[in-house]
Amino acid sequence: MRTITKLGIGMLAVIVLLSCAWMYHTHSLYEETYRSEYRYEVTVRTDSVLQNATFYVPLPASEDGSKIGEEIIAKNASIPAGWNCDLIETEHGTMLKIHAEGMIPDRYTPPVPLPEEECGPDAIPCPVQTHMVKWVSVRVHADHEINTKNPAGNEPMLSPKYNLASSVYRMPHPKDRTPPACYEYESRIYANYTASADAEISIHVELTGENM
Repeated sequence: MRTITKLGIGMLAVIVLLSCAWMYHTHSLYEETYRSEYRYEVTVRTDSVLQNATFYVPLPASEDGSKIGEEIIAKNASIPAGWNCDLIETEHGTMLKIHAEGMIPDRYTPPVPLPEEECGPDAIPCPVQTHMVKWVSVRVHADHEINTKNPAGNEPMLSPKYNLASSVYRMPHPKDRTPPACYEYESRIYANYTASADAEISIHVELTGENM
């Protein structure tokens, strides 16, 4: 009976040691692969040729400045050919300046006028279907776990920001976990370019913080 007892204790000790070794190995792998990063992207869409285009867009900023802005200026980012990026001080704070001498939509075909015999009071030329989607994007590693639940006052946010206010977060299953804090605020975008009178242009700025 004592032999069986000792054998059982020995097997239990081996199992505990193996479990501890596996937990340590798993934790080490987690520490090596775990990372936190910010992703920033500015997307410009247009259906018309833009000449001498200049945009000022919000940047993620904190009390220490804008690390993302510095990475873009250092060219550690994806930037379309012909786009020049710089940091500019405005009355609203530091913003990202994007300038391009020309932005031409993909598969652009200049409009062709209708032949004279087809012209008439009701003649309407077919619109030319064109578009352009270009973007500046960058990923920046964070040296800490990003506070994704309460970023205001704790993490860089798109700036300038005005009229910051809490908003309601609608979660499908509110009892499963504590909902993150959500905010709404206003910012500024400046755009100056030469284009046709019916040109449609949109500028989208996105900042994401993620712990993986």
